[in-house]
Amino acid sequence: MSTNARPQGGPGSVFLIDGNNFIFRAFHAMPSLSAPGGAPINAVHGFVRMIQAMRKEFQPEVFIAVFDHAEKSFRNELYPAYKAHRPPMPEDLVPQIPLVRQATAALGLPVIEVAGVEADDIIGCYAHAAQKAGRSVVILSTDKDLMQLVDAGDDQRKPILMWDSMKSKLIGPPEVVEKWGVPPTKLVDLLALTGDSSDNVPGVPGIGPKTAAQLLEEFGDLEGLLNGAASIKQVKRREALQEHAANARLSRQLVQLRCEVPLPRPLDELVDRGSDQATLEAFFGPLGFKSLLGLRGKAIEHKPPEGPLELRPGAPLILDKSRYQTLTSEAELTAYVDAALAHGKSLALQIVVDVADSMRAALVGVALAPGGEGAPAPAYLPVAHEGDALLVKHVAKDIITAQLRRLMAGALPLVAQGSKFQAIVLRRHGVELGPLVMDPKLASYTLDPARASHNLTELAKDLFAYTAGVQEDVLGKGKKAVTFTRAPVDRTMAYACERAELALKTGEHLRPQLDESSALRSLFDELEMPLVRVLQRIEETGVRVDAEVLSKQGEAMGVDIAALRAQIAEHAGYDLNPDSPTQLQKLLFEDLGLEAGRKTKTGYSTDAAVLEELAAYHPVVGLILEYRGLTKLKGTYLDSLPNEINPVTGRLHTNFRQAVAQTGRLSSKDPNLQNIPVRSEVGRRIREGFVAGPGKLLVALDYSQIELRILAHLSGDKNLVSSFHDGVDVHRRTAAEVFGVPEPEVTGEQRRIAKAVNFGVIYGQSAFGLARQLGIPRGKAGSYIKVYFEKIPGVSRYMEDLIDLASARGYAETIFGRRRRIPELARKGAARAAGERVARNTPIQGSAADIMKRAMIAVDAALADKPWVQMLLTVHDELIFECEAGRVEELIALARPLMEGAAGDKLQVPLHVDAGQGPNWAACKG
Repeated sequence: MSTNARPQGGPGSVFLIDGNNFIFRAFHAMPSLSAPGGAPINAVHGFVRMIQAMRKEFQPEVFIAVFDHAEKSFRNELYPAYKAHRPPMPEDLVPQIPLVRQATAALGLPVIEVAGVEADDIIGCYAHAAQKAGRSVVILSTDKDLMQLVDAGDDQRKPILMWDSMKSKLIGPPEVVEKWGVPPTKLVDLLALTGDSSDNVPGVPGIGPKTAAQLLEEFGDLEGLLNGAASIKQVKRREALQEHAANARLSRQLVQLRCEVPLPRPLDELVDRGSDQATLEAFFGPLGFKSLLGLRGKAIEHKPPEGPLELRPGAPLILDKSRYQTLTSEAELTAYVDAALAHGKSLALQIVVDVADSMRAALVGVALAPGGEGAPAPAYLPVAHEGDALLVKHVAKDIITAQLRRLMAGALPLVAQGSKFQAIVLRRHGVELGPLVMDPKLASYTLDPARASHNLTELAKDLFAYTAGVQEDVLGKGKKAVTFTRAPVDRTMAYACERAELALKTGEHLRPQLDESSALRSLFDELEMPLVRVLQRIEETGVRVDAEVLSKQGEAMGVDIAALRAQIAEHAGYDLNPDSPTQLQKLLFEDLGLEAGRKTKTGYSTDAAVLEELAAYHPVVGLILEYRGLTKLKGTYLDSLPNEINPVTGRLHTNFRQAVAQTGRLSSKDPNLQNIPVRSEVGRRIREGFVAGPGKLLVALDYSQIELRILAHLSGDKNLVSSFHDGVDVHRRTAAEVFGVPEPEVTGEQRRIAKAVNFGVIYGQSAFGLARQLGIPRGKAGSYIKVYFEKIPGVSRYMEDLIDLASARGYAETIFGRRRRIPELARKGAARAAGERVARNTPIQGSAADIMKRAMIAVDAALADKPWVQMLLTVHDELIFECEAGRVEELIALARPLMEGAAGDKLQVPLHVDAGQGPNWAACKG
C-alpha cells in the first residue's frame, strides 16, 4: 500500500471511531487547556478537532463513535485478573471522559456503547455487518487488537482498513504483516502467544512477536503449534509452550474479538446528518470552544471551493513534431502570417535568445503556434543564428520585424509562457507584444500557488504525461555547451516549436479551470495578466545607481566587518575565520562548550537558526551573526550592484517574479531588492546608492501598517479597528491595553514591545522568537503574548479560526479569493506548526500583496500620459518613483488616492499611504 494512501470516504463508507483510543491520544497530544470555569478540557478539545478534521476530509456516509461501557465484560468472568493491573487514569483526564461522550453527541455523531461488551467487539460487529452489506470500512484507531479485523477485500467484499490519523497512515494487510510478521488472520494467535502486560493477558513467557511469527509460520496456527510443541528443538521454548499451553488457549479467548453481538442500532439509522448549530453553541459555548463553533458550522456543510485546489490533468498529449517547419524566405514568412491571421483563433509564441537577461538578450529566433481549426502548423523563424547555422537562410531582420508587427497587430489573442521576459526582448527588437490573454505560468500560479514549479516542462509532465525537450538537448552541457546563436537550427526549431505548442495546449487546458471560480478568474484576468505589462515597463525603465556611493559604503562596511572579526578573535583567544564552519564548530562547541544542535556531514551545524538559539548564551555568537549579516549584504549589494548596471542604459534592471511567493507577493532577482533591510542603518547605507537623475527626485509611497490594518478588518477586533478609524498610534494603543496604562503614559519601551507583538502575531511568532527579537527572557515574552491575546480577544479568536478553517478546507484564502493549499496541516510536529503559521499569515500577507498589485495597475494607468514621472520599483508595501523635482506634489496627489483606494470596498478600516522624497532612496525615508 502506498505510503501516501488515504481512506476512501463518501457514499457507502462506514467510519468507526475507537473512542477510548482517541481520548488517550488527544489527551497526551494536546497541551493543558482549561474551560472558563477552570475544568481541564485538553482531551475534549483534541478529540473534537480530530473528529472534525476527518469528518470534513473523508465525509463518511456512516460515522459513529464506539466507547467502552463502565461495566466489566465477559472477559473478566473468564479471567478475573483481566486488566486488573492497569495504572489509574491521569487525574486531569477523569472528568473529561463523560465530556467527550457529550461532545460527540453534540457534534451529531452516534455514541455507541453496550453493557458487558468492550468497544473493540462492537467495532468488530459493525465492521463485519458493514462489509456484509457491501460497504467499505475504516476503523479509526491504532489498537493492535483491532488489526485482526483488517481485510483487503475482494471482488465480492469491500475492504476493512485502519487509519492512524496522527501518522496519516493507512493500515491494510501488508502493514499488519510488516509490523507483526503475520497476516491479520493469524494475529489473534500471535497475540495469544505474546500476551499483553497492559491488559494482563498471560500469553507464554519468553515468546515475543518475532518468535511467535516464526512458530506460526512453521506450525500454521496456535493449536498446531501447541500440539506439535514436543518437536521443537529449543529446550526453553519447548518447555514454555508445553507448560503454558492452557494460558495460551485462554489468552486467545481473551484477545479474540467477539463479532456476533447484535448491533445496538442498525447501520441504516446511523447515516451522518451533520451538526446542529444551536446544539453546538449550547454545548461548546460554555467550554470556550468559540473557534471550533465557527469551524463546525463551515466544515459540516462540506461545501467545496469554487474551482479546483490543484491543477487537474488532462488526457495524455502527443505532439506531431513532423509538422513543424522553418521559415527561411520572405515569401514563406509572409504566407505564414497571412494564414495565421486568416485562420488562427489564437497565437502562442516562444522566443529564443542568447542570454537569460531580458535587457541584454539578443533575439535568435521566434517560434509561432497559431491555434484554431485550419491554422498553420507551428513554425520557427530564425533571426540571428551564427556559424554553422548560417547554412540556413535567414530572412532580413527589417522584414522579420515588419511581419511580426503585422502579426501582433492582427488582434489574435496571445499566449506566452514567461510573457514578461518575451515582451521585453521583443520590444527591444522593435516588436510590441499583441493582446496578451494567457500565460500558462501565471495561470498555474493563480490556480495553485503551492505547486513546486510552474515551468512549462513540469506542467506538461503533470498535466499531459508529456516529456518535453530541454535546452541541454539543443545546447549540450558542460564545457561543450553553446548558446542558441550557434545551435543547430533544426534542433532549435523542434525545441522552440514544441514549447510554443505546449504553451498553447496548456493555456487551453487551464482556462476552463480558472473559469470555474469567479474569484480566480478575476485575479488572473484583472490582476496577474495586466500586471505583466506594468512590471515590463518598470523593468525596462530601471533605476539609477551611483557606483561611487556604493563603493564608499562598501569600504566603510569593510571596516566594520574587520572590527567584528577582531572582536570575534578576541573572544576566541586566537585568530580564526568566521566564514569557516569547521573553525566555528571548534570555537562554539569545543572551546566554549556550547550545546551543539543538528549534526551535518561536516560536523554540527552553525547555520543562522542554530546561532540565533545560542546567542543568549555567549556574546561572541551575536558578533558572528552580525559579521555574517554585514558580509552577506556587502557582497550581495555594495560590491555586486555596480557590476550589474546595464552598460547601454546605465541603470540597474531587476527581474520581478510573479510566480514564486506562495502568498502572492512579488519577489525579485538579479539583483534581489526585496531583502535590503528596511529600517536598519545598513539598509539605509545601501539605499543611498539608489539615486534620481538630474533635475529629478525619488518619491516613495509606502502603505502604513497595511498588514495590521488587514488583520483589524479580518479579525474585527474593536481595539484594532477603532485605532485605525481614530487615526491614533496603533502600537501605543496596543501598549496601553497590554500594560494597563493610559495611552499618554505609554513609554517608548512599552511601545516597542507592543509593536513587536503586533507584527509577531501576523507571522505566528513564538515566545522564543519574540524573546530573541526584544532581548528579554522567554517567559516574559510569553507573558506579553498571553496578555495581548487576552486584551485583544478578537485577534486570538480569529487566529484560532484561521487554523481551524484552513485545516477543514485544506487551504487559506485572501480577501480577494486567492487560495493557497496547505498540505502541512494534515501532518504533525514541525510540519504541522509550519502549516499553522501559513494558515495565519496567508490571508493577511496575501491580501496585502493583492492590494499592492491592484494599486500598481491603477497608478500605472494614471501615469500613462505623464512623461515627467516613471514608476521604478516595488519593494514590499512601497512604490518608488522618479519624478521631475517640481511636480512631486502633483504625483503624490495623483497616486496616493489610488493606492489608498486599491482595496475598493473590501476593508472596514482605511488604508493610509506615507509619502517621502529626496535625491536618493534613503532620503525618502527621512
